[in-house]
Amino acid sequence: MISGTPGFVGVRLKQAREAMGLTVTSLGQALGVTKQAVSRWEGGLDSPRPELFDRLCGILCQPAYFFMQPINSSLFRGTRFYRSLASTTSAARQKADARNFWARETANYVLRYVEFPRVNFPVWKIADPSALTMRDVEVWATETRKFWGLGDAPIANLLRVAENNGALVVRDYLDAETLDALSEWLEPEGIPFIVLNADKESAVRSRLDLAHELGHLILHRKVSQEELNKKALFKQIEKQAFRFGGALLLPERAFLADLYSLSLDALRALKSKWKVAIAAMIYRLADLGVLTEDQEKRFWINYVRRGWRLREPLDDQLPFEMPSLLPQAFQIMVDQGHDRDQIPGSIGHGKSQIEQIANLPENFLGPLPSVQAKIIPFRKLG
Repeated sequence: MISGTPGFVGVRLKQAREAMGLTVTSLGQALGVTKQAVSRWEGGLDSPRPELFDRLCGILCQPAYFFMQPINSSLFRGTRFYRSLASTTSAARQKADARNFWARETANYVLRYVEFPRVNFPVWKIADPSALTMRDVEVWATETRKFWGLGDAPIANLLRVAENNGALVVRDYLDAETLDALSEWLEPEGIPFIVLNADKESAVRSRLDLAHELGHLILHRKVSQEELNKKALFKQIEKQAFRFGGALLLPERAFLADLYSLSLDALRALKSKWKVAIAAMIYRLADLGVLTEDQEKRFWINYVRRGWRLREPLDDQLPFEMPSLLPQAFQIMVDQGHDRDQIPGSIGHGKSQIEQIANLPENFLGPLPSVQAKIIPFRKLG
């Protein structure tokens, strides 16, 4: 017989624990209970007594109502593309998965009241991604630029391009250096969804992460999670996404026309214009066959010698591209009369969690008012 806290949803405990990076054992130790007890709570076989439940809420930084929120079974989990999957720890993926699901629950709630921009992603019949050549990937990146009307010029704000074409992008702290970003198609909504790691300290590297995830969403939509777990295919589609990202940000003809010499100083001069890391430009030149193997090797030797491996010139000056879709949607809801104090309870998540996931100002859902500039046009529902 279940005892303890009526209405307790064990899956929510598992989500909250993994989002905090805690193991069953470490959470049990913090509460003074066995790991078996925690496992029983997560499995729905039992629930914590009231005094333990209060401590649980404090340790996991969640309000009591979060643990009473049922999981919406209509929200399907699509194929999730992780950067650097092989080197990403299981704990980091679990944390990202939990917060990823919270983000989509938040978006699902907002979609009841605000209509996002129409999804306008190219749909090509790529039946077998493993058969794609790198030349094919170059072509698809070029066609994507044409599809979105970008021409050959540098992309001023790639995140804005993605959002204006219906992508939902969030920037969240994943606490894992090897987990740069992740993406998936949200179903049944049919929305391309991208999470960028806010731990990144370089705007241009984060921009390449975004271009990489756009490659996955466009090229690999038909890849199943089971196929992705195959090491050889994973490695291949990662290479394709990297190539797509480089080609999207640095179109061959325009980029090479700007390059006045094959030198690090020339690449440094182009960084602020194209908003692409010098390292990414070296890879791009190698991909295009502009650099021989010996030339590429000398580039990397000089790159490391200049101390650019961890931080390049301009990394502390170029601003990050920040998501605006969810923040604007929340502002519209408040403008429509939604009580910002009651929104967290309606979504079923804590105020600070929602603010962080949705890139809202601190205390936006609290007593302090906030004004958010409206950039992307929305249309009210109903």
